Amino acid sequence: MKTLSVILSALTAVHAFLACTALEDMPTGNAASGTAGMKMVNTSADAVPGKLLFLVKEGAIPESDDALTEAFSAIGASSMEKVFPSAGDNGAEVLDRWYSVSFDASVAPERAAELLAGVEGISKVQFNTLLHKASDGISWPSGTTKAAASERFNDPYLGLQWNYRNTGSLELAATAMPGADINVYDAWRVTGGDPGIIVAVVDEGIQYNHPDLQQNMWTNTAEIPGNGIDDDGNGYTDDYYGCNFAVPKSSAGNISWNKPGDTGHATHIAGTIAAVNNNSLGVCGVAGGTGSGDGIRIMSCQVFDGMSGGDVETCAKAIIYAADMGASVLSCSFGFASGVFTDDAQFRSGEESIEANAIDYFISKSNSSAVDGGIAVFAAGNDHSAMVTYPGAYKGCISVSSISCDNLPACYTNYGPGCDIAAPGGDRFMDGIAYPGTSAPCIYSTMPTEPIPLYSNGAPNGQYSATDYGYMDGSSMACPHVAGIAALGLSYAVQTGRHFTREEFISMLLSSADDIDSYLEGTKRTVVDWTYYTIGSLPLSPYRYNMGSGVADAWRFLMKIDGVPCVSIPVGEVSEIDLSPYLGGNAGWIRNVGVSMTDEDLESLGLESLPEISGGKLTIRPTKTGSARIRLSHLVGGDSEDSDGAPSGMPVNTSISVISRVNVSANGGWL
Repeated sequence: MKTLSVILSALTAVHAFLACTALEDMPTGNAASGTAGMKMVNTSADAVPGKLLFLVKEGAIPESDDALTEAFSAIGASSMEKVFPSAGDNGAEVLDRWYSVSFDASVAPERAAELLAGVEGISKVQFNTLLHKASDGISWPSGTTKAAASERFNDPYLGLQWNYRNTGSLELAATAMPGADINVYDAWRVTGGDPGIIVAVVDEGIQYNHPDLQQNMWTNTAEIPGNGIDDDGNGYTDDYYGCNFAVPKSSAGNISWNKPGDTGHATHIAGTIAAVNNNSLGVCGVAGGTGSGDGIRIMSCQVFDGMSGGDVETCAKAIIYAADMGASVLSCSFGFASGVFTDDAQFRSGEESIEANAIDYFISKSNSSAVDGGIAVFAAGNDHSAMVTYPGAYKGCISVSSISCDNLPACYTNYGPGCDIAAPGGDRFMDGIAYPGTSAPCIYSTMPTEPIPLYSNGAPNGQYSATDYGYMDGSSMACPHVAGIAALGLSYAVQTGRHFTREEFISMLLSSADDIDSYLEGTKRTVVDWTYYTIGSLPLSPYRYNMGSGVADAWRFLMKIDGVPCVSIPVGEVSEIDLSPYLGGNAGWIRNVGVSMTDEDLESLGLESLPEISGGKLTIRPTKTGSARIRLSHLVGGDSEDSDGAPSGMPVNTSISVISRVNVSANGGWL
């Protein structure tokens, strides 16, 4: 049986012959047949030259396939390797059958694919398509030295993060809406995150030594960093903070964030997920803890490396690595160009494509006691298209569209089929103005600690990234909000000893969203022509019922996990809440219902005293947008817990959550 080294030796021997052989004279096997065409996974559009992926049939041994050797010779192949180095150990048989081949870049990829598809032992051939970050990579500094004070944590720039708590300040934007946020301030009173929960950021490299990130970075304790040895035997050398999949496996530990072509994109995303909270430094992360070392951990899975990487092979490797190294959540702010795939069947190409196989593997992998599978979160894309991009649109993934601080869709966001939920992504064109970033309604987060020259079309464009902290916008920025909320939910479930199926967990997350559809009337002043960035009136009706289940809400999600029902009421108005659904029977007949709230709950809603109960209804008037638990207690079967003289009453205790917002839909919005 031929070995791989024998095949490659043969390829080297014929390389000189190939250099002077006309392409049309090369053998084509049975590539002209319809069978070969059916093996093609995708098209050559946006494909990396000189590289193809192929899946061998079950039981096939490519090292002993003479037809494959002939095809390799014809395309000037220089190397072949398994895509997933440790696939034989991870329990997914199909992954072990994916290979990549590097070949003469002067050979047209379409012709090379035809030749490989003509090999009997190959079942699929896939072009190594490039994917795109869901952001243009432009960032801005704050322009302010001190943010508004925050009563939650001591991080000095938390007040700039309207995406966590939006007060509707006119300093943010003229149309800023109170409550247009992810409602995480109150969620932090429940949990700040658990170090056992790992979120893998599949993107550029994260600056793992950033002062506001380092404490919450995941580390591979089985690896000794910098010794040039694959200590844990997983196929990657020195992968301590994660792995760089765009470089050789022997250099996998060289995670970078400041090469020409980098933008700080991943460092910004990582800060939204889990910048260290309450450390008197910089910004906060959704699941960054409470200052007691309790934040979740971030794994850097680098697939964009300066001007290289970002193709389906590196992304698939990263997703498998994340699953095998313990990640429970993926944050993926990238995708194919809009319209490349329009349904799951195309994306899977029947049964197999390498990225679909990788995602299927990740979501089947349980790395947390809280849920029996992985949570894959993707950005919806920035094409202003009425359909989200793949892989986010793929069944099993959560695709996140973007809102701005007015609680309306960001002008660039994709929406419609495939969109599952929305989150703040910022919008530099709020109110029809291109903000420079001084008080930008974009997303403020961590940035690399040195400026990075930005590139356009492969050349420097004269711009530099923000340093230390900065603003960015895009559905890239919306995606990590949902990844962070998912991580908070997993943390709370672990801390409270709860377990859910993956479907139950995702259902709770998506059904915990705040209404957006009741706001989608009339127009919004923003960009309406992206060719010339023309400002005009953007109709909002096309977005109605097309932004997923609504805007992600961290507090509401944690209450779902806790089994506490939520009631939404308008701020500044007196509301009467019928307690019958929560106390049982006809609440109007229940006597002596006790009400209790913590001081923090009272403060969150702006209440000076406890709500009152009369006739089975709770009367409440919140003066602030916020969220709180209200604990209710009463007796059943008696008027006293004292059993002397009469049967004692049975104490009944329950809780409801009240969420105050500016606008509350009468019918619950989209649901």
